[in-house]
Parts: sequence; structure tokens; C-alpha cells
Amino acid sequence: MSSLPLARTGAAIIGFAALALILQINWHSRAADDKDPPKAKVDPNVRQSWTTSKVTGSPEPPPKYKPVRAFPEAKFHHPLLIVRCPGSERLFIGEQEGVLYSVQNKPDAKKELFFDFKKELKTIDKTPGAGGVGELYGLVFHPEFAKNRYCYVCYTLNAKVPPKDGRFPDGSRVSRFKVTDADPPRLDAASEEIVITFVGGGHNGGDTHFGHDGFLYISTGDASGPNPPDTATTGQDCSDLLSSVLRIDVNKKDEGKNYAVPKDNPFVGVKDVRPEIWAFGFRNPWRMSIDRKTGELWLGDVGWELWEMVHRVEKGGNYGWSIVEGRQPVRPDQKIGPTPIRPPLIELPHTIAASITGGYVYRGKKFPELVGAYIFGDWETRRIWAARVEGDRVKEMPEIVKPSVRPSAFGEDNAGEIYFCDYDNGSIYTFERNDGGAANSKFPTKLSDTGLFADVKKLEPAAGVIPFYTSARQWQDGATADYLLALPGLSAVSFFEKPRAIPGQVFWHEFKMQFPKDAVLVKTLALDMATDRGPSETRVETQLLHFDGEDWRGYSYAWRDDQTDADLVPADGAEKTFPIAAGGKIEKGAWVPVGKREQVWTFHSRTQCLSCHNAWSEYSLAFNTAQLNRVPLFTGTDKTNQLVKLMKHGYARRVGPDDKELPPFDADSIKKQPALVPLIGDDPLDQRARSYLHANCAHCHRFGGGGGQVVIELEAAKPLKETGIFDVRPKQGDFGLADARIVAPGDPYRSVLFYRMAKFGRGRMPHLGSEFPHAQGLDVVGQWIASLSNPPKEWGAGLPNVNRPDLAYGSFSAAWPFARAFALGKIDSKSTSNLPAEVVKHGAVPVRDLFEGYTPADPKGRKLGANARPAPILALTGDAKNGEALFFNKEMKCANCHKVGDRGTALGPDLSAIGKARTRPELLDSMLNPSARVEPQFAAYNVKTKDDKTYTGIIVKRDEKQLVLRDAENKEVTIEGDNVDSVRPARVSLMPEGQMSGLSPQEASDLLEFLVNRK
Repeated sequence: MSSLPLARTGAAIIGFAALALILQINWHSRAADDKDPPKAKVDPNVRQSWTTSKVTGSPEPPPKYKPVRAFPEAKFHHPLLIVRCPGSERLFIGEQEGVLYSVQNKPDAKKELFFDFKKELKTIDKTPGAGGVGELYGLVFHPEFAKNRYCYVCYTLNAKVPPKDGRFPDGSRVSRFKVTDADPPRLDAASEEIVITFVGGGHNGGDTHFGHDGFLYISTGDASGPNPPDTATTGQDCSDLLSSVLRIDVNKKDEGKNYAVPKDNPFVGVKDVRPEIWAFGFRNPWRMSIDRKTGELWLGDVGWELWEMVHRVEKGGNYGWSIVEGRQPVRPDQKIGPTPIRPPLIELPHTIAASITGGYVYRGKKFPELVGAYIFGDWETRRIWAARVEGDRVKEMPEIVKPSVRPSAFGEDNAGEIYFCDYDNGSIYTFERNDGGAANSKFPTKLSDTGLFADVKKLEPAAGVIPFYTSARQWQDGATADYLLALPGLSAVSFFEKPRAIPGQVFWHEFKMQFPKDAVLVKTLALDMATDRGPSETRVETQLLHFDGEDWRGYSYAWRDDQTDADLVPADGAEKTFPIAAGGKIEKGAWVPVGKREQVWTFHSRTQCLSCHNAWSEYSLAFNTAQLNRVPLFTGTDKTNQLVKLMKHGYARRVGPDDKELPPFDADSIKKQPALVPLIGDDPLDQRARSYLHANCAHCHRFGGGGGQVVIELEAAKPLKETGIFDVRPKQGDFGLADARIVAPGDPYRSVLFYRMAKFGRGRMPHLGSEFPHAQGLDVVGQWIASLSNPPKEWGAGLPNVNRPDLAYGSFSAAWPFARAFALGKIDSKSTSNLPAEVVKHGAVPVRDLFEGYTPADPKGRKLGANARPAPILALTGDAKNGEALFFNKEMKCANCHKVGDRGTALGPDLSAIGKARTRPELLDSMLNPSARVEPQFAAYNVKTKDDKTYTGIIVKRDEKQLVLRDAENKEVTIEGDNVDSVRPARVSLMPEGQMSGLSPQEASDLLEFLVNRK
């Protein structure tokens, strides 16, 4: 059995003649499916039952806890809050539409009405234009409730005439009520006193909690819908009460108010800032809590396109919205609020979470091992985590239950035990230990044990498992792909005539398909490896996408060197280096390889699988109507449409809105369905380009897919004008392109989309599944962009003038033909053999990354390059002494910005004790990706002056008279206050990107070891 070496350091190519045949491979590989499929023992035209499956369950151990109904006899309609009452064992549950109930804290409790806002509220007419109660958001009882019987409720009002912008002045209220002392208690409608109001809109916040200081904390959102972000530009505008956590004293009253502002609030007396604000910069704060032991305020903030955030809110804190979403720029042109931006404590990408629900720090007694952990969840993905934090660092954050409950709110009882609401089924849950046992020891660890193949060596499918074919292929660095569909028994995939919500899946999305439980989609990837006998296609990886009835899970199997079987890859993924002879010629009847290259193949982690196979793309990227709607090429005279044939033989079925089965597609009806087309062929240029972008980009670049803070939607079916890419300035940097646009109609060389596809390293797209540019794809996309001008332009990169290699050092347009020629192996002039390495060293900024992957191997050893991977570095043993020498080496320039002990410069963070604050993986990540996590006090800003000068640095001092920056050379720059035109957060840190690229893996490990030992 072949082991799986976890080695990686750069993508260097050995030998000039081999420079990047990786792209040339795809010229002679099958274009889409010009090859017979793996042969099965059974007739693929006759439906067979698949009975041999062993793909069930999961190889991971079950979570330690499970959700159980706390009150089985009490159910609610869309519960949104659960609150304890001091001095009482009752819990209070609020429904979204405005009904409050209470339950006794015992298993057989029944719900008892506390208050129905829509039926009982008497003060609607006190707000001009109000027509009724909207929704319920918050409830909290006064700390001295036993004496005064006060509670505070946040709810919204609907306007009689809906405002055009969706924002209703005074539409959100926090009111004080008295509670009767009856059993069960009731809220007294006549006792209402409106305490404070603010604008009501899409994101209201509305959670209410008393702090240890006795003051009332209230969360508010930006009162906007999802798009465009922060429509009223209120996130950093503190002249209103929105996007904030407010802190008020409800035991006193200032003149003209039903509350007082605490004198120690951070913005008391600050011009144009509401004094009620305790912290600001939140988008849609959904549930906050006070740690009953420490008094710390925790808050979950629902993100926009990329991130979900958890904040530990501090006095005067600015949490960034809508300049940033987490650490990601959204609207960096905004004026920053009165305090610097702080990063979130916890960030979750939209591949993991999509609608955060803030929780509580556990202080109960039932689970001693959870004490001090912050328990929170995600409404969309139904995941619940227990985050343990040390300082400002998350030490661990395991999922603690199987995703099954959609948590809309968390709460705690007087004993500190945690409860949570299920928005879907209306039940209230708590935790119990899960004695479900260990991991599924029978989950197949070899591909031959999956039951998917009759003969895995020959890749012969088992009975009932059939091949299928896609129209638009994903570019995966020259690999070809074969697909299989495996459906248990005689089950079928349902294709819905009208998209619908599916129970157990993400709440808001309507799906076009539904797979049966334990369905498996199979993809086998192979690379052409040239040998002395000629090109030989070698299997590299087989990927499984398994639907367990509730969730999709991805698994990878790495093929052994002898091609006899493939082994399950660990959950965290792996890497393997393949030595490949690149190019060749026939001499005297024999194949002679010319040059060599090393290709590093990434087996992605199981979490990364779901980055692309996400709910927004409906998980199955290859098996869907648009991809299947074609006539497979290998079938010869049989011209039956693939999807028609799948329905004819029972692998798929059409379902109408009333669940009635519809007639299967036929040759005529299938023509009305969406269809993608291959990259190469006679189809119209726009269809080929749009299909290519769909297959390679649209799984992320669609609304909700997490593909960027600009709403780019690249699905082929999306009308061109609605894609959001044309003549739009890029918000993630222009890479030095002149007058850059995401897509500049008529000009590929001003188009960031085209450049990202053409480059290596950070910022390359797609960032998963591919590291090398695809010359064919770029040719088609470039021609398409050129054709979008009026009138359309002709475009072709062509081959370069090898007599003018100096052109490669300048502009993108001049350099790209050279890079393309290297990609295709079509440069053979000795004068250009060292061109990639020279351009990387001396070329202009936009062109360097076009050549990074084509540089010859360094004779001193392989370097990290532009796309370094942490796993191989972490696997090495570092030498701290060598690392110290590197740190203080003048060429590395580490000490130009950082101090260690009494050596170095304190421009950036002092690293004398960095080993205490960061783990090895965290330190390495900050070394490789310096802009990913920048502490607020070291954040860089771009300052533009009125005399049209630009400066970048850390703000040392800023007042009305002057602004003082410290630049990357540690020099202070003073700008007169009346000359400042704009101040914007920089997208990158002062530490240069790629600072580590020239180091070998061992040198990086040495430097890391030196820093880890700074304690």
C-alpha cells in the first residue's frame, strides 16, 4: 500500500522546456467526454438496482452532546427568545409575531399566555403612521423585579403606508411594563411606558439585557435589507441610534426622556454622537448576552456576503460595519466613526455558517467541562459550537451537537443551564450527553470497499451505478474527470417543476432537486503523466459527495501509485507531489520526454468540499439540469438527450407543485430547459464563456455563496445586466491595472476578472481546485470580454515576439502573451528561457504573478513561492538559532518593523512574547497571510490629501489640526488637518505580501520556531 506523502512547498517547475505543460495537457485531453465511459458489467440502458453500497454514516465520531426537548408538551410558532426571570423558576418564550408565553421549568410544563401584543397592545396610535404590531424582539426583567415587577420589551410597529425605503421612524420600541403577581403571571397592557424608540427596518436588533452595572443594554441593527449593504450609511454614523449597542439608565430620567444617559458612557459630550451609544458598527446583531460571572457582553452579528461574527463588546468599540464585514472590506470609502475598528473575536465564513445566533457563556453545573465556553449557533446551517477563548484568541471551537435544530435564540435558566429555540418545529431544547458511541468503524477506508465498483482497478462500476456527463467542465490543473451516479435500490432524483423549500435544509432557499437518502455522486480525476512509453493517464483522486438524508458530506480517496486502489484521505486533507515529464517528441520511433515538472496535488479537507458544494449552489455542481441537458458524445449514433434517457430509465423524475409526478422530459420539452455548453466547439462565444464561468466560478459567485463582497452573480442563466460585473470598480483591489473594472467591456487587460484567472498565488481565482491558469479558458473569456464593447472588438492574445522579451516586464497586455506561451510550452528561444524568474524579480507589479508558476527550480532548493501551504512547514522541525538569524537579516526586514527584546523597531507588534499569544499554526498563518488578521492599533490607513497626494501608514495622532502617520519605513508623516481629503482603511497590512515567498520550507520552519519560543 502506497503512503500519502504530505509534502508541499511551491509550484516550481523543473527545466525550461517543461515550463507549465500543465495547460498544454488540456489541449490533447478529451474536451468534455470524447471517450467511452468505464465499462460496466450490466447494460447501462436497463435500470439495475444498486444494492452493494457501504457508504453510510460518517467516519467521524458523533458529537458529545445531543439536543433534547426540554418541554415536550409545549410548542410555539417561530419562537425567537427565551428569557429567565429573577426569583422565579419560570422561563418566558416569545414568538416572532408578538405573543409571549411562560412555562414552568419542569419537563411536563405547558405553555401559559403572558401577553399577545397584536390583540392587547393599547399604544399603537402613539406613533404617527403606525398601523399595527410588527414583530417581537426582546424581553428582559428588571434586576429588582421582585420589588418593582418591571419588565422591558422590544417590539416593532408596522406602518400604515409602507415607506419606500423600508425604514419606519420610531418603528422600533423598548417599553416598560408591569407584571401581575397572578399565577400564571400576565403582562399589564395599561402599565406600558415607552422608554426609547429608534428606526424600524430590516435589521432591527432589539435584544435587551441588564448588565452587572444595573444599566439596560439594547442592540440595534442598520434598519436595512440585505442589498445594497447599509442603505442609509448608518453603520459608522453615530448621530443616530442604529447599528449600535445602547446603554441607558432606566432607574432615572433625563429631561424630556424616560431614561437617563449614564455619565460614563463613552461618547457623552462628543459632537454629533448620540450619548446613549456604548458600542457601534454592527450590521444585524442577533442575540447578545451578559456573562453572569464576568459581566462581559457577547454579541452575534449576522454578516452580509462572506462572514458571520461574534464580538465580545467593549466600551466605545467600533466593530466596523459597513466599512468592513469582519475583516473584509465592504464600503471602505466611508468615513470611519469616532473610534478605530476592532476585529471580531470569532469569524465564520459562509461555507460554515450563514446566519449567526449569539448565545451564552455556560455557567451551569450539568456539564463541568463546558464551564466558561461560549455556546452559540447558526440559524441557517443548524450548527452549534462551544468556543473556548483565551485573551483575544479562540483556543478551540468544536461542534457539540449534530446539526438538527434551527437555533433562533439561546437562553439560560437561573442555574445557568442553557436552552435554545427551534424556529422550525417550535420546540425548546436543552443539552444531554450523547452516548451514541464511537465513529462508524465500518465506513469504507478503501475505494474498493465502498460498493461503488465491481472492479476498482478497472474503474468498472457496480450494478446500478451509471456514468453521466457534464457539458461545462471545471478546470482542475489539467486533470480529466469521470462521473458516476449511485442511487440506492431503484430510487430516483426528483426534479421539481417549481423550486421548493426542503425540510431540514437551509430555511430560505428553494431547491430545484431532491436526492434520495444515501445517494452518492462520484468523480474520478486523472492526470496525464508522460513516461518513456508516451503519455499515460494516471488516476489521482476519487471524490464522493454523499447525501445522508439531512446533509451532504464530501470525501476524497487518494489513488495508490500502483493504481490498484485508493485510500480515504484524512478529514483535514492532504497533498501529494507528482513528478511529471512535461512535453516530448518522437525520436527513432521512441517517445523522448523533454524537461520535467513537479505538480503538487491538493486533496481538500472535508470542510473545504462544502465551500463549493454549498446550499446556494444546491450542493451538486455536476448533476443538475443545465449540466445534464446534452447528448453525450461517446454514444455514436444514439442522439438521445442524457436527461431524457435518465428519466426514461427511472434515475430521475419530474415532480409538480402538488407532488404529482409529471411526464418525463422528451426530445421537445427538454429544449425549454437551461443548458450549458462546452468551452471548445461551435456554440456561440457568449454561451461558451458564460458556461465556463458558471462551471468554475458560479458556485461561489452567486448571492449568498460567499464569493465576494461585491454582489457578483455568474450563473449562466442570470441576465447579463444583472451579473454585477460590467464597468464596476473592483472592491478587492485593482492589482495595479489602469482604470480597472471587474469586467471592462471591450478590454480584457483592464478586467480584474480576467487578471485573477491569469495570475498565480494570492488573489487568483478560483482559489480552490486550481493553481495554474487555463490558457484555453482565458482565450475564450478574453474574446468574450472584447466582444462586449459597442461595436464588438476582435481580440487574441497570440504568441509573443521572442526578440522583444523586455515587453514582458511592463504592462499586463504586453506580458500576457509571454505568460500564455509559457503555459502552452510554445517558447523555445534561449533568450527567453529565464524570463519568468527575471520578471518575478524585476517586472512591474501587475505582471509578476503571471510568471510565478513558470520559474525554474532554485538550485538551492524549492522556495515557498506565491501560494505557500502551511501543513508541510508545520510538519518540519525548525531550528530557532537559524530562525533568529533570518529574523534579523537585513534582506528579510523583519526587524525593520518588529522588536524582539531590545532589538528591532516597534512599528508593528512587539514579538518578544508572541509565543504566549499565538499557537504555531496561528503564527505561521500571520507570516504567510499578514493582512488576514491585523490588530486594530496596527491597522494601516490610506490618506489622500487635497493636493492629490497619497500616504499609507499607521495613524499616530489625529485631531482637527493635523494627522500624523508612521509609514512602512518607520518615518512620521505630518499632514495638516485642512489638507486631508479622505482617510480610508488600507486593504493590506504594512507587512508586504509575499515576504516569505523567497524562503525554503525549512527556513520558514526555522523562523517560525524562533518566534514560537518568544515567551
